[in-house]
Formats: sequence, structure tokens, C-alpha cells
Amino acid sequence: MFEIVGVTSTNLTYYVGFGFVTHEKEENFVWVLQMMLKLLKSKVNMPKVVVTDGYTTLINVVATILPESSAILCYFHVGENVKARCITDYRYALRKRDGKDVKHCDVVKTLMRA
Repeated sequence: MFEIVGVTSTNLTYYVGFGFVTHEKEENFVWVLQMMLKLLKSKVNMPKVVVTDGYTTLINVVATILPESSAILCYFHVGENVKARCITDYRYALRKRDGKDVKHCDVVKTLMRA
């Protein structure tokens, strides 16, 4: 399911539409975004920013269908990417600190809180 939402100036979200796609393929993303454009009658209402999960195909389609919009990663997925990178980078690097064993999950939790 492809969900399209908007955000008001008071940070409230509202639904613009949904698209049911069989696969996350370029032609499906193109179709959903073209249908969304049909709903937006005025060029003033075109989205300025499109928040995605980082799927490269979707980012490329946004650049094609909505060339004046910017595609950015959502906060959740940025956090997940940082967490995954921390787990990978610090798994073996931090075994002892001040003579005590340090678990990599403790380091990741501390970094994610920061």
C-alpha cells in the first residue's frame, strides 16, 4: 500500500490518498504519483517535499514526476540507518573501556539517545 499524506502548518497530518500496488516497481510508483497529480487541480498545491523510506526507485520517480519537489528520508528510517551503522561499526571495536567489558548494544543505545 502506498500512502499519501499531507501536513498542515500546525503539524497535523491528513490523508490525500492511497495506492495499492502489487510490487515496488518504477511503473507502479509512476502510476500512483500521476493519479495523485490528477487529484491536485492547482499547481499551487504541488508538494514541496516528499518523505520516503529511502527506496531508490521511488526517489528517482519523485524526481521525474515531481521535479520541483525534494525527496528526503523520513525520521524513522534515518534513525534505523544510523542504528544499523552503529551496530556494524562498533560491534567489535569496543570490547573494553576502563578495564570493563562494554556491550555494543549499550554503545548503540547511548548513541541513539544522543
